[in-house]
Amino acid sequence: MRRRLLAITVATTALVVVAFVIPLAALVRSVAHDRAVSSAEHDMAAMAPTLAATDAPIDVAGSMAVTATGGDGRLTVWLPDGTQVGDDTPADGPALALARREAFSVRSGGGVDLYTPVVTGDTTSVVRARLPDALLSRGVTRSWTALALVGVALVAAAALIADRLGRSLTREATALAATARTLAAGDPDARVAPGTTPELGDAARALNRLADRIDELRSAERARVADLSHRIRTPLTALRLDAEAAGDPDLSADVDRLEAAVTEVIREAQRPLHDRTVRARADLAAVVRDRAAFWDALADDDGRDRTLVVERVGEVPVGLGEGELAAALDALLGNVFQHTPEGTAYRVTLTVAASPGAGPAGSGGPVAEVRVDDAGPGIDDAEDMLARGRTSDSSRSTGLGLDIARRATEAAGGSLRVEHSDLGGTRVALAFPLAEG
Repeated sequence: MRRRLLAITVATTALVVVAFVIPLAALVRSVAHDRAVSSAEHDMAAMAPTLAATDAPIDVAGSMAVTATGGDGRLTVWLPDGTQVGDDTPADGPALALARREAFSVRSGGGVDLYTPVVTGDTTSVVRARLPDALLSRGVTRSWTALALVGVALVAAAALIADRLGRSLTREATALAATARTLAAGDPDARVAPGTTPELGDAARALNRLADRIDELRSAERARVADLSHRIRTPLTALRLDAEAAGDPDLSADVDRLEAAVTEVIREAQRPLHDRTVRARADLAAVVRDRAAFWDALADDDGRDRTLVVERVGEVPVGLGEGELAAALDALLGNVFQHTPEGTAYRVTLTVAASPGAGPAGSGGPVAEVRVDDAGPGIDDAEDMLARGRTSDSSRSTGLGLDIARRATEAAGGSLRVEHSDLGGTRVALAFPLAEG
């Protein structure tokens, strides 16, 4: 905007300056020409009294010498008898003959010649004044230079004023854009101070109101999640009592994990909106082994063949907590059990690629990838599977499983992709950049 305002101002000022300078330049040249001609005509008219009094060449020459034109040697008098006094430049015969009848000017060589007759009784003398081009344009170049400098100064002043004005406008717009980018980057505290420009000030106040409204909505959402999670406490307590009465340790362990998950949801919902927590860290290999072992019991009940492949020995650190990693993997394995027939085989694979180009865009380092493949019927539309909150027609699924896995992966700087598997069904891959340190 600043450059555009500067360009418009400079262009407009330049047009105005040109519109005035060109006519003024022509006027200056015309004034210089008329001034030279008027001065010469005055000197020519001054010769009339002398010619009326005498026709002696010496007297005429003395009168000519006291004039500016004659003093410069540019004045000539032809007496009635044809004697030429003063400037000895040869006469133009036809012009001299015409000059005995009327006054006129004629272009000659490098200037203009003025002729005028002086009638004294029955005789006529002719006076000529030569005006070279240098005299006709005397002072024009200096005046034009002054006009050009004034024009340039006006354009420069307009550019300076426009730049100052544009800077004040763009400073407010830049601050507004910077605040919007900061909000988009996840800083809910970012606010902009309204400036003096009415329109930009109104936009700044609207942005601040929007940020406040976002905080209100997020607070309401967290309160609603916490409330729903607390409501789960009652049936969860009843489930715990039933598990204890049944005396099944596996069922009790499952209830413990469910209660821990509900507690974590409540804690997350109650965490301040502006809390700046340090990114967690977990061993992806250990979580993959743990969750694969957890689902082995259900796989035995369903008659599913399963394979676990962990290509890396040792720790595979990623920037995500164990709870989030476990929830993401449970979402993927749960989809296999829910959306494929009993007896369908599946495979869980953990690999680490050392090449920078093997992982998520922009990771630039080693990447760990967890792939869950199944031999089920496959997928028709990967984007449809990733649509958050879309309920399947054939199940009571809320469609949040893959979205939970995607959000957890992206929180660690990774990515999720869905494609066809070499087992014949679906492959869901989670790619994580390895955590440093």
